[in-house]
Amino acid sequence: MTTTTADIAALLDGRPDAVALVESRKGASRTTRRGELVRRCHRIALALREAGVRPGHKAVVMTRDAHDLTAVSYALGLLGAVPVLIEPRAEVGRCLRDVAPDVFIGEPLAHLGRRALGWGRPHVRVALVTGSAPLPAGRRLLTRTRADGSRLPHVREPGGDEPALIAFTSGSTGRPKGAEYRRSTLAGQLDALTTLMGPRPGDVLLAGFLPVALLGPLLGLTTVAPAVNHLAPARTPPEELVGPVLEHRASIVLASPAVLALIARHCARHGVTLPSVRQVLSFGAPLRTGLADALRGAVPDDAEILSVYGATECLPVSAIGDHDLRASRAAPPAGHAGTCLGRPLPGVRARILDADATGLGEIAVTGPTVSPAYHARPDADAVTKSDTGHGVLHRTGDLGRIDDEGRLWFLGRKAHLVTGAGFTLTTEDIEATADTAPGVRRTALVGVGTAVCQLPVLCVEPLPSTPHAAALAAVRAVLREHPQGHRVGALLIRPSFPTDPRHNSKTDRMRLAGWAAGRLRGRIR
Repeated sequence: MTTTTADIAALLDGRPDAVALVESRKGASRTTRRGELVRRCHRIALALREAGVRPGHKAVVMTRDAHDLTAVSYALGLLGAVPVLIEPRAEVGRCLRDVAPDVFIGEPLAHLGRRALGWGRPHVRVALVTGSAPLPAGRRLLTRTRADGSRLPHVREPGGDEPALIAFTSGSTGRPKGAEYRRSTLAGQLDALTTLMGPRPGDVLLAGFLPVALLGPLLGLTTVAPAVNHLAPARTPPEELVGPVLEHRASIVLASPAVLALIARHCARHGVTLPSVRQVLSFGAPLRTGLADALRGAVPDDAEILSVYGATECLPVSAIGDHDLRASRAAPPAGHAGTCLGRPLPGVRARILDADATGLGEIAVTGPTVSPAYHARPDADAVTKSDTGHGVLHRTGDLGRIDDEGRLWFLGRKAHLVTGAGFTLTTEDIEATADTAPGVRRTALVGVGTAVCQLPVLCVEPLPSTPHAAALAAVRAVLREHPQGHRVGALLIRPSFPTDPRHNSKTDRMRLAGWAAGRLRGRIR
């Protein structure tokens, strides 16, 4: 596949009557067919050009409407402009200072924030409002009326591997950074996702993460965007997820573990099954076997459940099925504690840098899915990027090993190592074991105290139905079977962990460590 954003119209022109995108909101669906999407993109591109948008302009697109996000981003690509996607709950002002956008396109709420907080000032020269709600003195970008038959004005053909998209990281592991995707990066991602999903005629993708709505139609998939609460995905009403799967007979479900847990719990509670689903892809955090078991109760026996590893800067990298995941947990190779991530996808190469005597080091990746640079962040590039004979090598910040079968193993983030007196603990090594304790939703290992003499503290989030004392007893029991379990100096119950804003699946360890320090005041050395 050689797909680029400049080829959007050609991609979508085939099968004009096929459904491209469905937005499902509170029992109502809004459908756009492929031919209609092409016409809408052309009309929006005309409007953007008339408003002053030109090739090379950086255009922030901030809307929770899947149709508007997709059509506007495609239209910008047709013009040769560069869409910029920023997490709504990230440090938006700082992100906009980094990117210095020429254009700001968004729903009224985003513009209110822009005006009140000075986002993008003084760089934004073109500001356009999407949606139907009025905004005083706002210039509307009409995205929902019918095309008038006008043709897209001539724009120059892209010259080489030009910038195609800037996607900001969520900020869950540090200051948000804008990962630059070039035309080849998007093409590589589409190739990798095609390999991963193996799309079939008639497949329907449920996109539990809004930006996936951009890629689904380009993969030839009918893409359903459910009413996920994008500011707090784990608080999404589960019927807003399960209902669209059943109504539109979704065959592929792509979501974070937090969203997949909502689906699994709803199905178990109400005795619902999802007979149309042939594949589940879990993104954003490691898939635990307990959640995989719960999903197994909702999907057909022959359905594939995949845990997919990657990051905004390199997505996807590898994948592992739930059956292989269980087998790896039951009999890990010697010295390979942690969580197995599977083998790298075709064309992706993984290396372990700065490895110790056990082979533990930082996971680094090369391949067509790797973002070549951060936008306007040479400091971050200097730390994480280097040129190799196989392209740009990206340091992920994740700790891991590669076993004799070529499989990646994840041990946690470098920044989250817990260093005690004469020992070091990786978070995933301890948590992958502790999370198997009955009655426990998840655990998180944090270090409290000075950097070289930390007290390892394991925070425990029990299931709502589990008494706190029972949860702690269960965790203690499984830790006794772990060779490093005796290093854990304290167990603390926390009914709900702070998590990342994008997926609600990664624990915010800085906040959790601060909370634990307050609870253990007096025990900190």
